[in-house]
Amino acid sequence: MLGRRSLAVAVSALVAAGVVVALPSTVASTADAAGEDYAVHGWTDPNGDRHRVRWDPCTTITYAVNVRHAAGSDKARAAALADVHDAMARAAARTGLTFRYAGRTTEIPRDAGESWSDRQKAAEIVIAWVDQDQATSRSNLLISTGDGYVSGTGGWVWKAWTSGGTWELAVGRGFVVINADHRGSYQPGFGSGRTRGALLLHEIGHALGLDHVGSTRELMYPKMLNRASSTYKTGDRTGLTKVGESLGCIPGAAQAWKQI
Repeated sequence: MLGRRSLAVAVSALVAAGVVVALPSTVASTADAAGEDYAVHGWTDPNGDRHRVRWDPCTTITYAVNVRHAAGSDKARAAALADVHDAMARAAARTGLTFRYAGRTTEIPRDAGESWSDRQKAAEIVIAWVDQDQATSRSNLLISTGDGYVSGTGGWVWKAWTSGGTWELAVGRGFVVINADHRGSYQPGFGSGRTRGALLLHEIGHALGLDHVGSTRELMYPKMLNRASSTYKTGDRTGLTKVGESLGCIPGAAQAWKQI
């Protein structure tokens, strides 16, 4: 069973609107849904014009990784970090976005009386494994279905602004939270079966603006399945193209979002 979390973002003189979307993944061995192969988010401005919810492709997007709870040894944590780098490289290849590794962090994305995006200091995107059994290492952004916490959650926040009557919109912060308690359910790497690589690609897809889809062929299907290979599928790739560099730079994005 899956859920969805939407949170309001404080409005300033510059920011007209903002939405945080948190989309979970869970483990499954069977599925029978069918539907669209990709899904992206949009926003209609006060003038009635539609905008794609996406990152500015002309800005370098930093990412930091918290692997403290990703594995039980330094060697295994290094392997988890390598999988993150691989997943980000695959996302970059499909979107045309530029990502830069900002290093390891102890930061955990969470809400605590203010938006997680305002609290995020390590990078534009923070990827963290969390231990929900420990108060200091849990995240309230990891969704609980009632039967326990899901395997992962990804999300983003956007701002919209107007200059001379023309509206623009850009995502400026993202997160990926992975449930450390599910480590045993995912094999390292990007091979066959149910893999950590596929889970990372799925949640990074959310952080870049993709939604869940109904087709079990795609990695953006909401349950993590046993697969012959852990790569973005045809619909996933189409969706990533639609939130990537193909729509061009977003004027004013650098001013709307302070670079980390």
